[in-house]
Amino acid sequence: MIPLWKLRRELQRLKVQAQALPMALYEPFVQTRHDRARAERVTVTQGALPATERMAVFLLYQPNGVNPSVLATCRHLVQQGFSPIVVSNTPLSSGDRIALMELVHLVAERPNFGYDFGGYRDGLWLIKERKIKPEQLLFLNDSVWFPVRSDTSLLTDMSQSPADYVGTQVFGDVSPSVKRQGFFGSYCFLIKAPLLNSDAFNDFWTHYRMSSNKEVTLRRGERAFSHQMLRASDRSAGIFSHDRYHAVIDGLNTSALREALGDMVVLRTDLEERRQALLKTASTVSWDDDAQSLLREAARSKNYIGAAPVISLRELGFPMIKKNNEMLYREARKRIITAVDEGRLVGLDAQVLGEMRTLIARTKTDDIH
Repeated sequence: MIPLWKLRRELQRLKVQAQALPMALYEPFVQTRHDRARAERVTVTQGALPATERMAVFLLYQPNGVNPSVLATCRHLVQQGFSPIVVSNTPLSSGDRIALMELVHLVAERPNFGYDFGGYRDGLWLIKERKIKPEQLLFLNDSVWFPVRSDTSLLTDMSQSPADYVGTQVFGDVSPSVKRQGFFGSYCFLIKAPLLNSDAFNDFWTHYRMSSNKEVTLRRGERAFSHQMLRASDRSAGIFSHDRYHAVIDGLNTSALREALGDMVVLRTDLEERRQALLKTASTVSWDDDAQSLLREAARSKNYIGAAPVISLRELGFPMIKKNNEMLYREARKRIITAVDEGRLVGLDAQVLGEMRTLIARTKTDDIH
């Protein structure tokens, strides 16, 4: 019998696909109308911070009010030398707007059209309108809690990298020779000059067609943008790659491997059967090999920060937790909280943990209804 969550997921996927065709017919007109009236449609409030050579476009969608962790993200950006431009895809309350103004260069509120790439695009428009000329431009959205640890060096590593296109997470093989090239995740990436001022970068945004269809945005936005930047950049770098994850797995001892399997999130029946069998089997040399193989295969099947959430945070040092409502990340958040409560995962931000617990409780209520 198909699990209810999987049936819901497939029905939602079919719904998104069915919506794509009619949206493709009318969304170009919506975009034209938006661009013509953008000065009126995008409300901009001046913040307390000046523009600098290192800017960040921080995309928000907080329809129920801005969470405290978002303000913490802004403070972290500033501490790391970035001057943020917050772009909100939903109207802000006066209190939230005032709180953000103290921490950023600009606060922009726009219609909820085009997901994160629609917001990124309007953030770039504002940068050009204000004649800001950064040397580095960070793109970040609030689909993740960041930072989950105060000692993360991610933004320093990105800024100091010799690459001009730097991604947080690499999906797949980004080599140009492969048939199906991978990409850098769009929830956090950095573009540096001269790539930032290149025809390849500017042409992408000039010709980008916005969509409020998630699958279309992933294809036209995240993947197409990453492929274009990978081709155009003198040098690109992804901070967290599968190779880095595999190195962590290879370095785990038997006890740590058994713990990792216990924390593992598996949605495929065959992989779950292997996981359960390994957990019930005594440890041997071949057991270690089988456990490592399963942890690698789970990462190929699903994003490792969801499939192996505890070791991703603790051993790999991944500085973010996804807010995504897919089953993988819902279960990953539960595993994280369990590890925290058992004292196996320490040092995570208390505010982030509080918001995670609230989200888990709300999700349980939604499942009941």
